Amino acid sequence: MQSRQRSKVAIKFGIKLVQSGARARAIAQLISAQVETTLLRSCLALPKLLYVLRTCPPDHITHATRQFDSIMREALESIVSSRITDWSWQKASLPSNRGGLNLRSAVLHAPAAFISSAASTKTLVERILNRPTNLDTYLEKAVSALSSSSSHPEWLNLDDIDIPLRQRHLSCAIDEAMYQNLLDTSPSTRARALANSSALPHAGDWLNGVPSDVLGLHMQDKEFNSCLKYWLGIPLHSAPHLCPACRTSADEYGDHQVGCGGNGDRITRHNAVRDVIFSAAQSAVLGPSREAQGLIPESLSRPADVFLPTWQGGRPAALDVHVISPLQQTLIHEAAFSPGHALEVGVRRKLTTHLQACRSIGVNFIPIVAETLGGLGEEAINIIGAIGNAIDRRVTMTHSTSSTKKHLFHRLAIALWRGNTCLWLHFNYSLLKSCFYQYLYNYAIKHFPCGSPIIIAHLGLSPT
Repeated sequence: MQSRQRSKVAIKFGIKLVQSGARARAIAQLISAQVETTLLRSCLALPKLLYVLRTCPPDHITHATRQFDSIMREALESIVSSRITDWSWQKASLPSNRGGLNLRSAVLHAPAAFISSAASTKTLVERILNRPTNLDTYLEKAVSALSSSSSHPEWLNLDDIDIPLRQRHLSCAIDEAMYQNLLDTSPSTRARALANSSALPHAGDWLNGVPSDVLGLHMQDKEFNSCLKYWLGIPLHSAPHLCPACRTSADEYGDHQVGCGGNGDRITRHNAVRDVIFSAAQSAVLGPSREAQGLIPESLSRPADVFLPTWQGGRPAALDVHVISPLQQTLIHEAAFSPGHALEVGVRRKLTTHLQACRSIGVNFIPIVAETLGGLGEEAINIIGAIGNAIDRRVTMTHSTSSTKKHLFHRLAIALWRGNTCLWLHFNYSLLKSCFYQYLYNYAIKHFPCGSPIIIAHLGLSPT
């Protein structure tokens, strides 16, 4: 009887696997990488199997769930056009608020799904059948698997589990254990810093918005693929290079580019983030000014990227935008072991520079600091949320709804990541241009030794 049940489960799951594999291949052939990833996360990942996972004992479908995880990994590799290491795949298997892609592992989360369903329906099933069931045996094995995947060895039976027996709570316990394991197994200090920084509040907002041009949340394929690789710790370049903008060493991951100020794209990123906040303040009818000049008497400093003439308490406010990279060499070690360290450094810099001057003229100085991976400081979250609330009061004449604030955070995140891609993609162009010019220089020296000075001067070439 038990073998027959296993056969039925295997057939049911086999059909699901065939369908999922076909759909995964179809999704990977869509035009937009952002749309592909959104559909993969929302429609084809773990939610596709929830019914099967909640009704089938995990030990009956172990092989099938491994196959399903393999299909998801292959689909993601097809989207990013690159092989994914085990560490990067483990990171992708986490929820976005833990630095992942919400591609949860069916193998690890199957016990949580089955326990939440079986434990809540066991009494009802026995009452309907008017006899005891063998669910206790399956639950015991599922609890053992859950205990292992969630790093709770004290969970030996249902009564030992000290959190609500709901799938959301059980899956969160698994996610926390996976995240800690991700940190512990990080192959480098950079990988650990990346894991910490991508798990900061609002760091994953760029993944959660609807990929719509109308809403300003769509990204081009090259942009999105670059962001996805950086998020997962996949190198953007084949090897380290010499930065053509500042002539210093640039790593293969793209960390140098996101902080390089040699070609002006860093200012473009700053202005993009500032403009989102300015536009939102305009929608809230807060009377904002952009890059207010002459704010500090007898000083050329401009502490207000966005100036609000009337803010909380009736006082004006100067909002100063600052984007900082936690993966730069001076901060990476602290960022690896102290999440949010880069944000604290950025806030401290801004307060040291402008706080006293703004206080002297009765202006509230509010630094809006964001990390290059999207994480926001507490002050930034509060001010952006308050602007979102102001938009709601203006437009709907009611209390705030979460959708307005969510959309504002999504727009801010997309603007920030687009700014990062400007630095990465323009770096590739500048590197290609630099290599071409170096080739012309070497060619002129070799083939036109007499006329090479004239050629070199005319083309503006110079040796590296």
